[in-house]
Amino acid sequence: MIRVKLIAWSSANGLDPRRLVVLAVKTSTGDVRKKGIEHYLLRYPDKDVSSWVIKAVDFPNVFEHITFTFMIEGISRVTSHQLVRHRIASYTQESQRYSQVPQEYVIPKTISDSSFKDEFKRIVELSFSLYEKMVKAGIPYEDARYILPQAVTTNLLMTVNLRELIHIACLRLSPKAQWEIRELVRLMIKEASKVIPELPEIISRTCGFEVSL
Repeated sequence: MIRVKLIAWSSANGLDPRRLVVLAVKTSTGDVRKKGIEHYLLRYPDKDVSSWVIKAVDFPNVFEHITFTFMIEGISRVTSHQLVRHRIASYTQESQRYSQVPQEYVIPKTISDSSFKDEFKRIVELSFSLYEKMVKAGIPYEDARYILPQAVTTNLLMTVNLRELIHIACLRLSPKAQWEIRELVRLMIKEASKVIPELPEIISRTCGFEVSL
């Protein structure tokens, strides 16, 4: 089961991170010169902050000043391989070289609902059995892992800025994306929306489809 937790995000000294977007906009327009940094970080009306965050869809570079760090657990290696193709992000993934891989794996619903379920499980568990035998015999983790299926689960820490997160959402919430990464990104957006509540609307305006969390 996929688990996603937002564990850190950028903010201005603990303030609402959306104010960084406003500060970036007002820096660009020259208003910071007139009213100062503190005005936009401390005194600018909340309703105007929300309005500017939505308007920033038209100049998305200002979204790059907000970053999120997610702990992602229980995804398959199939999905982690897709996720790390998004290069404007930082990843630290659970190593299969330095620790033994637990017998946890993902079964796609199309397989679990089919006549292939039992055979799928048998072969995956046979692979794990051989893996564990090799490890106990002294084969290094990094070599024994060659027998493991892509269904095996993995955990990772991911840091990404808001602009790239929106881009990822446009690609991975699409019906054309695979089911597991769609669910992963949906959960990421749900977590990020706790600090940027306008995010579903921003994604809808940017990507051209409604976001259901």
